[in-house]
Amino acid sequence: MKSLNFKVLTLAICAGATVGLVGCGSDHDNNNNTTTTPTPAATETISGTAATGKPFAGKIVVKNKDGKQSEAIDIKADGTFKVEAPKGGPYLIKAYNDKTGDQAVTLYSYSVDAKTNVNVNQLTTQAVFAASGQAKLDTLYTDWAKQSSAVTQAKIEEAAKQVAANLNSQFAAVSIDAKKLNIFSYDFKADGRGFDSVLDKVQISGFNNCNVSSCNVQYTVNGTNFSWNYQISTNGYSWVINGGGIPGSGQNCLVGVDVKVAGQNVSQKVCYSNFPANTVCGAANGALGSALQVFSSGVGGVSATYNFSTVGSCPSGATVVSWK
Repeated sequence: MKSLNFKVLTLAICAGATVGLVGCGSDHDNNNNTTTTPTPAATETISGTAATGKPFAGKIVVKNKDGKQSEAIDIKADGTFKVEAPKGGPYLIKAYNDKTGDQAVTLYSYSVDAKTNVNVNQLTTQAVFAASGQAKLDTLYTDWAKQSSAVTQAKIEEAAKQVAANLNSQFAAVSIDAKKLNIFSYDFKADGRGFDSVLDKVQISGFNNCNVSSCNVQYTVNGTNFSWNYQISTNGYSWVINGGGIPGSGQNCLVGVDVKVAGQNVSQKVCYSNFPANTVCGAANGALGSALQVFSSGVGGVSATYNFSTVGSCPSGATVVSWK
């Protein structure tokens, strides 16, 4: 009987059996297999304060424009928080507690680009509610991937001005100029003073008591029913840009925005009032970026041209933005 060459037979089996290729060869070959480590998803840090007068006890989660959600993070005892959110603004921020029924509380806020600290309270919740067309907020959060492009920064800005205008007297009582107040980024501590004392006095509830025709939101100030005016004038109210504490100079930075849409030229002007003398009035100033986005939103990918100039006074027709 003819003898078989075991080595040749082994090679033939390995060559003929696809599923056996990995199993053939020496132990040394198997040890050379490598595993590719996936690249971590890009994130942005969103920090801020969640308080309704007292620090809010609960958790924070954030969704980016694509509906990707962060991990739930515990809010600290002083109301501050820091969460790593999947990169891609605008972000919808939700603070919630672990209670049920009437004790359950959920607050919302908004950040266009995670560049500034974000407040989460009943006032920011009201602004998100109004900017979304009085949508049911838990549904808005669930559908944020679809709704993020509709709830624009311009709508958020106007809704925030309406909050400040409705509560003008309450802010004036604690020496805060409501006409220059950004409720989303105003720097405060949950210590019962100043801005926080207004939060103590203002209660807003029932944001999810909505159907297709109406909502039943309740407003009280100092324990008394308060009539919220959704058509209140915001003339003279401005969206405050945080200048990092740099004193204003009394000068103004005028930005002209020129775009071409459907063959038509469209021009807009925004004037930053009381602009610091030692701060660049130009495209290199990153603090102007988020505000400029307001004026190019809705252009749909058409590039805009910006022109910067320092002026003694803001011209008529320009949107005035106060520098804090």
